[in-house]
Amino acid sequence: MMGALTAFDQMIMDAKRELNSVLSQRPQQMPMQQMPMQQMPMQQMPMQQPMQQPMQQPMQQPMQQPMQQTPMQPMQPVQRFAKGGGAWTRKEGQNPEGGLNAKGRASLRAQGKDIKPPVSAKQAKRSPKAAARRKSFCARMSGMPGPMKDEKGRPTRKALSLRKWDC
Repeated sequence: MMGALTAFDQMIMDAKRELNSVLSQRPQQMPMQQMPMQQMPMQQMPMQQPMQQPMQQPMQQPMQQPMQQTPMQPMQPVQRFAKGGGAWTRKEGQNPEGGLNAKGRASLRAQGKDIKPPVSAKQAKRSPKAAARRKSFCARMSGMPGPMKDEKGRPTRKALSLRKWDC
């Protein structure tokens, strides 16, 4: 075991000597200001002086080939809707009993949204998936800020949608 350690130690000592000889020749080839920090010998590194200018590293290799220009991506088409936005934002897309009607849901689908009709408690009994969707909606919508009635005492859209979902 001791013989292996001494051989290893000898290899390290040889490598250090070789590195020191290379490093001692390096400053004559390149001025100190242009030498990268990693290549400077520890004795010659300025330790106490703050750097006034950042060190400039010489270019390692010239560029082999010119940069490829990528073609510009076409812009996404802007979807135009009737004045006031999609039907879901206007009376014609809203259900008077709460939520959106078929036309309102269709206008949202045209904008890339995935929207489904509301689930009542009666429908939720038939499908566990629909029941989970209803429970999630009720939990989310019940916590929304805003009144349940407007200044004239009429139910708000929030109250109507909660009623439609049987929350």
